Amino acid sequence: MLKIKIISQKKNVGDLTVKDNHNFYANNILVHNCVEIVLPTAPIENIYDINDKKETEQYSEAEIALCTLAAFNLGNIKSWSELHQVAEFIVRILEYVIENQDYPINAAKKMLKRRSIGVGVTNFAYWLARQGVKYSDKEALFYVDELFENIQYSLLKASNKLSQELGQCEWYDKTTYSKGVLPIDRYNRNVDELVKRDYSCDWDQLRKDIEEFGLRNSVLTAIMPAESSAVVQNATNGIEPIRSLVITKKSKSGLVKQVAPECIKLKNKYELAFDMPDNRGYTNICAVIQKWIDQSISANHYYQYSSDGISIGGVIKDVLYAYKYGLKTLYYANTDDKKTDDLSQMGMDGDCASGACSI
Repeated sequence: MLKIKIISQKKNVGDLTVKDNHNFYANNILVHNCVEIVLPTAPIENIYDINDKKETEQYSEAEIALCTLAAFNLGNIKSWSELHQVAEFIVRILEYVIENQDYPINAAKKMLKRRSIGVGVTNFAYWLARQGVKYSDKEALFYVDELFENIQYSLLKASNKLSQELGQCEWYDKTTYSKGVLPIDRYNRNVDELVKRDYSCDWDQLRKDIEEFGLRNSVLTAIMPAESSAVVQNATNGIEPIRSLVITKKSKSGLVKQVAPECIKLKNKYELAFDMPDNRGYTNICAVIQKWIDQSISANHYYQYSSDGISIGGVIKDVLYAYKYGLKTLYYANTDDKKTDDLSQMGMDGDCASGACSI
């Protein structure tokens, strides 16, 4: 970042305003809305370029970054052994998708060489509430660190197992994993100021297995918003704090009323996005998550809007704080629109003796 400047008029910003392709290169970096996906790309000169063999005259370095996504629904995970089992299912299912989906543009076929997947989570706010901790609680970081250690470990182990069966991905040698570098080797050490604990997984044995057999996938994790899939599951989206215990969301089917999981039982455990004292608690959690994630996170900030506006200095401090603790990317800066849903009709005032909510 060079500077932040206040302008008096409205201007279109973001890649969605770029005609036709909806992305652009800035200082040789591809700019796009999917900020959790950080994969190599190269400009496309012709969508019909041949890029399968370098020996051909028509070979092109053009590459579209593809990442096949999935997520753990943390509300349904009951043990570490179950999480590890689900991890193997996810890796095998995504392998099938990579192998069998269509690649209509040649530049996209390099996916078959990288076999990049991005596994994230959904229902994280619910998971935190069940642990009895909030985003702004320092003790939440211990739980988060252990959770994402198990997530990354189990996915790497599953990819290593698949590599033993089917072979490592063709471009495995382009990854830092091939150099023996694991998440425990490369994370931002400032995170140790936030949480430091003994690891619960057998990283020594996994390191040996990866050195011997490699990985089927070049990358494995990314924390995406998971908004639409969260609506289908009635889960809290991605790693985000909820904005209200009951919220109305738009979908292709129209307006959908969504209720936070176990909202009657856990209503005092949830920490709402705009009730957080500042962004540091949420950013600390993202920093601990990023310690284990080999791609990135669509991480947001939340601000209370007032007649005096929002402090640019405060925004800059939040950005610098995030990068100090190893966050690779930031997503949206959200302001409170003060819109709420009427909870009194949902039994939230104690008039729901059965504990059930009707929509």
